Amino acid sequence: MSPILTSIAAVLLAYLLHSWLKRPSVKHVKGPPSPSFWLGHERLLRNQENFGDLEMRWCKDYGSVYRIGGCFGTILVVSDPKALDHIMHISHPYPKSKDFTFIISLIIGRGLIVVDAETHHRQRKILNPAFSPAQVEGIADNNSALVDVLKGSLTSDTNETVNVLSWTSKVALDIIGLAGFRYDFGSLEGHNTELRQALRELFTHSQNDTTAFEFMLVALIRLLPNSALKLLRLISTRETRQFANLGEVSRRAARKIMVSQYEVEEQGEDKAVVDLLARARLTGKMDEEEIESQLVTLVVAGHETTGTTVAWLLYELSVHPEHQSIIREELKQSNDYDSMPFLNAAIKEALRLHPIVHSLTRTAPHDDVIPLAGGKTLTVPKGQTFICAMYAYNRLPSVWGDDAEEWNPARFLKKDLSVSLGVYANLMSFGAGIRACIGWRFAIMELQTIVARLIQNFEFSLPEEGIELQQFPGSPAVVPVVKGKVHLGAQVPLRVKVLHQ
Repeated sequence: MSPILTSIAAVLLAYLLHSWLKRPSVKHVKGPPSPSFWLGHERLLRNQENFGDLEMRWCKDYGSVYRIGGCFGTILVVSDPKALDHIMHISHPYPKSKDFTFIISLIIGRGLIVVDAETHHRQRKILNPAFSPAQVEGIADNNSALVDVLKGSLTSDTNETVNVLSWTSKVALDIIGLAGFRYDFGSLEGHNTELRQALRELFTHSQNDTTAFEFMLVALIRLLPNSALKLLRLISTRETRQFANLGEVSRRAARKIMVSQYEVEEQGEDKAVVDLLARARLTGKMDEEEIESQLVTLVVAGHETTGTTVAWLLYELSVHPEHQSIIREELKQSNDYDSMPFLNAAIKEALRLHPIVHSLTRTAPHDDVIPLAGGKTLTVPKGQTFICAMYAYNRLPSVWGDDAEEWNPARFLKKDLSVSLGVYANLMSFGAGIRACIGWRFAIMELQTIVARLIQNFEFSLPEEGIELQQFPGSPAVVPVVKGKVHLGAQVPLRVKVLHQ
């Protein structure tokens, strides 16, 4: 090599080394010692018996921002409200991590949850009218009719103890089908669809047995350029095969829904999801694949999540039966669910203690300075991976009080919360910022309708032998199982007594 080329190479190497050394470092951020050089804490987190136990312990030990080891790098776990507000709300918010979008895209394709930037803005603009306050209010009566069907099903169920999770999941799927797509899944009538079965398997899929190779393969996605990600689709694992299978099942259901909906006027006034998507197809604003992806996204995100939240809430009301009585008294005074303070406080408390999505992953798009609640700041490098710990934030004593890990709906009857975060009740359960859940108003309306009608007509209590619920070990969502009976799968067994009024 000539002296000139040698000099150029030396200068270039020195520049790269200088740039690397000058990068912001997060090594000073405290955290638990890593149990594995290769896997860091990721496998340990996945294998914990009850999701959230480790996160809450580490949050108490190291604070609301701490560092853990990841595969091929470090991860910052954040529950600090000011940091979360920055990550979610800045004008160019932190994008979702590439490993998350890669895995989720196997299920929903190019749906709203996966896409970023201009594509996300375009898709959201098309779908927004379906979730406006006026549109949500207009479909409440249809939901009430389906809940009446649920009432009949529970009344005729002669078992002394009923798995209410099964029924709440069914009604949630039928509501999203009729309200959003004018399509009857028929779950309450006993139609055990291929889609519902696939969704149940997804939310109760334990990841405890994920191999080290599978962990490292997923983590590798964070480092690879986008152009190389297509090659990874050729390498299948048990997990990716399951997700891909659910994606195929979901897309078949989406095509079936859309078949009868293409006879829509281009300038029509209907604002149901299916109408907006059919119109977007006619005007060329979305292609067939994108339309299928939106349908799959809304079914996956809007069905099992609502049904599971209702089941958690009924469990908590069974543990605290006096709170059922308060809600019944409110129902005697008014038909306007929004005007019932304790009903809504109980819904908020269930969403706080049992957020179905326990965390979100984000990546710093550039070197950044993140403000923290205590007035300090944290400098982070471009590409830094974050776990936005919604579960931990929802239980922070500094935000929710010393009883943050206990059921207490009365906290939401006060007006003195110290932070403002998220789109609903200062909670992170629906996310925050421009990437927040598009259907959060619809979800609240569903929760109000289902819970109010059920509490009005039934009394819920724990089985005589007593039960304690925990999260399904290794599940990607906070799905309830009975402690000591995890092998029986997701369930919320409660005694249901008909109230004769």
